[in-house]
Amino acid sequence: MASLQVYAQKVIAAIDSGEVNSKDELSSLKARLCTELKLESFPTDPDLLAFAKHPSERVRRLLSIKPVRNLSGVAVVAVMSKPAPCPAHCTYCPSGIGVETPKSYTGHEPSTMRAIRLHYNPYAIVENRIHQFEAIGHNADKIELIVQGGTFPSLPWPQQKYSVKRMLDGVCGKTLPSLARAKKACETARHRVVGLTIETRPDWCGSTEINRLLSLGATRVELGVQTLDESIYRKTARGHSVQDVALATQRLRDTCFKMVYHWMPGQPGSTREGDLADFQRLFDDSSFRPDMLKFYPCLVIPGTPLYRQWKQGKFQPLSSEQAAEEIAEMKRFIPKYVRVMRVNRDIPSTLVAGGVSNTNLRQLVEAECRAKGIRCQCIRCREAGLFAHKKGVRLNPAKAVFETHAYEASGGREHFISLIDPATDALYGFVRLRIPFRPFRKEVSKSTGLVRELHVYSHVVPLEDQPADFEFQHRGFGRTLMEKAADLAREQGMEKLGVLAGLGVRAYYRKQLGYHNEGPYVSRAL
Repeated sequence: MASLQVYAQKVIAAIDSGEVNSKDELSSLKARLCTELKLESFPTDPDLLAFAKHPSERVRRLLSIKPVRNLSGVAVVAVMSKPAPCPAHCTYCPSGIGVETPKSYTGHEPSTMRAIRLHYNPYAIVENRIHQFEAIGHNADKIELIVQGGTFPSLPWPQQKYSVKRMLDGVCGKTLPSLARAKKACETARHRVVGLTIETRPDWCGSTEINRLLSLGATRVELGVQTLDESIYRKTARGHSVQDVALATQRLRDTCFKMVYHWMPGQPGSTREGDLADFQRLFDDSSFRPDMLKFYPCLVIPGTPLYRQWKQGKFQPLSSEQAAEEIAEMKRFIPKYVRVMRVNRDIPSTLVAGGVSNTNLRQLVEAECRAKGIRCQCIRCREAGLFAHKKGVRLNPAKAVFETHAYEASGGREHFISLIDPATDALYGFVRLRIPFRPFRKEVSKSTGLVRELHVYSHVVPLEDQPADFEFQHRGFGRTLMEKAADLAREQGMEKLGVLAGLGVRAYYRKQLGYHNEGPYVSRAL
């Protein structure tokens, strides 16, 4: 134990002093020290981190097992909700086949297995995940909570409140007496909840559901859209219409939410040409135009109605190669204001009877894009942290310039204001400003500009730290983008600017930017 402690201290000191600056240099030092100290085994990076009481960001970065997890600026904590009935019975839905798992999940996804092991205890799930992040060297100061599993807003309201409260308790590391107290505590806790995401269906996104989401502290909604083809909705027993999608999208936008669409190529009744035309409509038609996308090609899972159709020869899913080719073609239509969050479900290939069998579908799509000369301009492909990591380049944030893209959406007007590197088009950060169409909240009028999202991309920089040369958070980019949004809102005749800020970011808006609390929002006069 003493030798291991000496080993760890020497490695940490070498990183902090600048003697070690890369993974290769780290490996060389570790091998040399193992020989010098006559250690029987090669200590892991988490072993070393355990000896660092207050690790610097250099130490966290070099001893981190999966550095890409923090490159978007937040640590994502997924919380699987307790199994409950769903309002619909889609033919492709796993529905917790064979085990008691949430709707649309198999029980073998990492987040589901974690939830089962912890008996679906929201507090324990959050606490456990934060500890896991820190054990492998990731900073968990800024947390994005994501509630997964079926249609959360369809659960009884007391259950929704209890679940979210216990998640927030887990973030704070203690049990608070009420949801209101838990939300307040999260504003100044060590771990800050910068966002809360809820999954739902378009037909469970009316004003009542949205008001409840706001009272929970939610900031983003994931909508199970899947397609814009009514005939496919009927074939798959989806249970809602395209009009439901348009209405949910407009309501969410006019209450300041960010939106993710789940999109499913290769469903029953679809063709390659139909899928591509359907996807192109997604951005040609101003009723839709989501902020983010998750691609989930249709899979055949044993026990589902779709499985029986497949066994009868009535349905043929897309292969890995077909899905990669189709999604690569879809990337031609993706605007610069959209982020592709995921490509493929996190379901083990051993549970998939038919369809995509490769777990690295995103890499297959990227290879297809390179082969066809397709340059994806989505946010994820351009965000500075990932861009610099993948390309092996150093960016100079001092040369950042503004770029604004305006477009019609859901009856209102959106302005995507970004800070980019002019040489590479790498994205340092952006703000989404909306001029609303038909708001229904008392805090929002037609003369209220809405900041639906503010994001700066980088490694997660701890709240009190100064950024290193390779980091882009805490450089004033957020303030600069907000000032640009305020100027543009004034030009559009807005009298007030409202922000749906995450619980842990509200203090920043109040103290640094002069906003005040107004219901679920923070706002200020223009």
